[in-house]
Amino acid sequence: MELPSSLKPFFLLLFVSYLLNVSTIISQSLKQEDVLFGGKFQALYVIGDSLVDSGNNNYLPTKVKSNFAPYGSDFEGGKPTGRFSNGKTIADYIAIYYGLPLAPAYMGLSEGQKNNISTGINYASASCGVFPATGKQLGECLSMDVQVNYFKETIDKNLKKRFKTKPELSKHLAKSLFMIAIGINDYVFLYNKTIDPNEFADKLLHEYMTQIQRLQRLGARKFFINNLKPLGCYPNTLARNVPSGSCNEGANLLISIFNTKLRKALAHFKEKLAYTSFLYSDYFKFMLGLRGPSSNQASSNLMDTTSPCCPSVYDGGQYTSCTPDSIACKVPDSHIFFDPFHPTQMANFMYAIGCFQERRVCKVV
Repeated sequence: MELPSSLKPFFLLLFVSYLLNVSTIISQSLKQEDVLFGGKFQALYVIGDSLVDSGNNNYLPTKVKSNFAPYGSDFEGGKPTGRFSNGKTIADYIAIYYGLPLAPAYMGLSEGQKNNISTGINYASASCGVFPATGKQLGECLSMDVQVNYFKETIDKNLKKRFKTKPELSKHLAKSLFMIAIGINDYVFLYNKTIDPNEFADKLLHEYMTQIQRLQRLGARKFFINNLKPLGCYPNTLARNVPSGSCNEGANLLISIFNTKLRKALAHFKEKLAYTSFLYSDYFKFMLGLRGPSSNQASSNLMDTTSPCCPSVYDGGQYTSCTPDSIACKVPDSHIFFDPFHPTQMANFMYAIGCFQERRVCKVV
């Protein structure tokens, strides 16, 4: 049964307070328990889309940017960085968990900075995907292939200057973590109902795993693989469904087909590729879980699970998003989604708890 609206603010404050206490518990318990996936990584390299973009699109001619308020209102210093949230992304929390600095956006680094950084770089680019054509309708972005090309350039032009011998460089790459969070935009921009779902998933998976193999040949050995989000349960979809607030199960089924194939492919590659390991993050299941017991109805959770924080008044338009003129909600922590397409920092923090503390979201393949 839904809570009375008059009680929600009170219980929300208790809920947020609880989560902040859990954050302290996490940092304390990490000193006493084994770190997930081994830990002791020298660097975090991020390949992905807007879920983990830390500012690369700031430097590209594209309509898809978030380098303006109210984005970043709860980030360090309260300034927008190009992250598509009010604060930290899941890539940021991964870095924090493993004791690494937040990975800076590749496009924002000078050549001197690239030469001096050995703790990781973020190559993720909003609106892009695995296929080269994905997202290009909105301007320039970095596809998965281009991101891997930039990583190779980082090795050739920068890391080889810092690690003078081949064994030193190989050791650095083998002891680095490679986070991959990309593929949902391929469905958004390129899939249509005339395409066979299995064929589309197979083609996407083939290109995806081709890039994983490229990274492996370049020296990557530890992969953090984030599966695709439940597209049918995001505000831009929820607002158009009947009844309002219910998920589009057809869209979610499409994504599930790919996620199932991805999980199986990783298990196969684990056997095929020597000294290579995968940590599989079931982001799809996590985001569905935030809605409550059923994805077919609006949740009775304390957090708003259906409408974005920004814009605070959302008309459900497919292309309506947070703009420099937008007025955001007063308490972003009360929402799962900051804008119609991306989660709030609180949702990302809850993901970190589910992945690293409770260990129900992330599993070693």
